[in-house]
Amino acid sequence: MEFDEFDALVLRTRERLPTQDYPEDFFPFDSWRSSEEEIEHVEHELDVRLPSQYKEFMVRHGGGGFLFVDLLPVVAADPREEDLVSVNRGLLREAGFLAVAPVGTGDWWGFTLTGNECGEAVDFRFHEDGLREREAPGFLDFLVRQGLRWDS
Repeated sequence: MEFDEFDALVLRTRERLPTQDYPEDFFPFDSWRSSEEEIEHVEHELDVRLPSQYKEFMVRHGGGGFLFVDLLPVVAADPREEDLVSVNRGLLREAGFLAVAPVGTGDWWGFTLTGNECGEAVDFRFHEDGLREREAPGFLDFLVRQGLRWDS
């Protein structure tokens, strides 16, 4: 999926939101955008190369809530909040996985690492045994499926 098709689906989703019956305190889209400098800093800090779709999305849209999925911000606005570095400094990174979104059960969505290179695909990592299951072939496909809940 490319950004023009993705952006069209986001627009269609935003247009239909007023007809949905969401709780009063539900904010469907946060926008904790990242700068290219912040992304480069995090890549250096974690010694990884992030996927191109992920980096472009974080500059265009940012972390936080993306309708039905929460994305770790590249850099948290509050140092007490989780971000890409704080979550990935330990066991996940050592296990060859870079987490980008909590599932809410202790499991994570993220990228499998080959050396220091993140794969383009998004994988689901089970916390019990560390096994991984392919979720989507790319970051935008993942966001359409899990965030917007459109059939891709």
